[in-house]
Amino acid sequence: MKAKPRPLRVLVLCLLFFPLFPGHAGPDEDLWPPREGGKRAVLAASQALWWNKDDPEARKLKARALDFSGRYAEAERAALAALEVAPNDPEVQRILGRSLLHQNRLAAAKAALEKAGAEGDPLGASLAAMLRPDRMQVGAPSRETSLALVQILDDRGNCVGSGCFLTGDGLALTAAHVVAGRKEVSLRNAHGKIFPVREICPGNFTADAVILRTEAEDQSFLRLAEEEPRPGDDLRVVGFPLSLNLPVTSRGKVRSHPSAADRPMLTTVPMMPGQSGSPVLNEEGRLVGVASRGSLAVRGGGAPARSESVPFSALIGLREISLRPESFARTRELARWTDRGPFFDPAVAAAEQTVLNRDFDQAEKAISAAIERHPRDSGLLLRRAMVRIAWGLPSEAEADARLAAAYGPRDPEPRRFLCSLMLSMGRREEAIRALEEAYRLDPEDADTATGLGELFLSAGKFKEALAPAEQATKLDPDSTQAWSALTAARLAAGQTAEARLAAEQATARGPEDPRAWIQLAACANAGRDFATAAVAAEKAVRLDPTDARAWLNLATARTGSNQFAEALPIAEKATRLEPQNKAGWNLVAALYAELKRPAEAAAALEKAKQIAPITR
Repeated sequence: MKAKPRPLRVLVLCLLFFPLFPGHAGPDEDLWPPREGGKRAVLAASQALWWNKDDPEARKLKARALDFSGRYAEAERAALAALEVAPNDPEVQRILGRSLLHQNRLAAAKAALEKAGAEGDPLGASLAAMLRPDRMQVGAPSRETSLALVQILDDRGNCVGSGCFLTGDGLALTAAHVVAGRKEVSLRNAHGKIFPVREICPGNFTADAVILRTEAEDQSFLRLAEEEPRPGDDLRVVGFPLSLNLPVTSRGKVRSHPSAADRPMLTTVPMMPGQSGSPVLNEEGRLVGVASRGSLAVRGGGAPARSESVPFSALIGLREISLRPESFARTRELARWTDRGPFFDPAVAAAEQTVLNRDFDQAEKAISAAIERHPRDSGLLLRRAMVRIAWGLPSEAEADARLAAAYGPRDPEPRRFLCSLMLSMGRREEAIRALEEAYRLDPEDADTATGLGELFLSAGKFKEALAPAEQATKLDPDSTQAWSALTAARLAAGQTAEARLAAEQATARGPEDPRAWIQLAACANAGRDFATAAVAAEKAVRLDPTDARAWLNLATARTGSNQFAEALPIAEKATRLEPQNKAGWNLVAALYAELKRPAEAAAALEKAKQIAPITR
């Protein structure tokens, strides 16, 4: 008997080599064109799905192929179809998150990635924590800026960082750690053309910035500002996190200037892996820095909006050095600069990349080698801790984090990291103490205040949650997350009217954030305004049809309006999405009782009784 073809196996092998975040043409079709191979992937995936339409793996591969080919709306629909047959598959949730991210629906993407993390995907959880819908935007910025941007590619063509052209004749600027130790480096411009890097200017090795020389000609470029920014000035960082082929713009402000020439400028711009080397721009679109390092993700409280940039003064010094004829060296010299400083140590970038590739053993070895050369660098210690968490070594990660805290007694970052680690280990009270200490050291950080409020809420300490949540909205009145935390705190404290006011602020500032609408629906249901609750819950369902809380609030609103028959299938949908939600099963039981279906009501009540209560 002739064997049937195995398109699924072939497609799995093909897709193993696809980048984590595929390309996209963007608003301007001639800018940032997608990579080749997308059409072949979609055809192969369609064939696999034709053989078995109910195979979760086939549906997953179709969604992944569409995402790779840049057909993101179709990829979203395919991922949702895959979730119908595999609702607990974290990889499908991650594919859904990617497709939403490419459509600039960051709030929905964050929710999908959070679900991937809840299902056991540490990478999805980390990406969700780093995403900041209130301060990030996906899509090409102004055409002038977009044309000046470049992706930094390694010798295999992978995007390993970001940068920009500094002159029209091919000089480009990026972070030193992006190119450190690499055998070959090249640039990809907005039209998809690739230019090999011939020479590199490292300056005096004191800053995380280098100038690259290519043979590119007639390029758009970014100009240096006339003066350095002041604390409080608005900033933008534009680059390519997570190997995206579409620029991401992150917004924030200057926090403080460096205390010494070799120290970074601190900002409130959130950054993700891959944005290293991105240009830091002022309101006029002029260069004032280079993105160097962002805060690590803190689960349960979002990524604190704290990042480091090469300061303006260091850029001026680097540019002046680059004017000397002898200042450039051949690319092969990169391998010999390992001992010139942590920025030029290739282990730093290698560790981050191997974590994304899930090669934890190699990542741990690489960053441990860097720590041997720079033993008191708390940032390196925290990055090794992050690797060890992903690798399943929490005790070793805790030792690294506590050592980083000892080396930086005034640094809130190790305390924020310890908070996240303690939460992952089930040590909630220690997590609260760690974040309280971080808040004491950095009381002007809105994200730390928001995270502390959310942590108090999760521990059932509703009164304690009010003060930091309120402070977070004062520090960052445009933060949807801060207003949502305040909503939850007020609602839990029985302040229904005040909670609704906060929820309205959250939806006004984050109209595409499904969680804000869920909060508003919960407040309206608590206040017995079921008509408003239904509208808010329907909005949440449209934004994120996989969130059980949205369906449960919609079912509650229908029940409150005595629409029992309409409410029942909605409540059942909520229990399918979240089978361990006791409130969902209780509502289903009540609806069965109202509809005179006692046997089914008893069965639903029995399921509710079997669900263990949530521990605080």
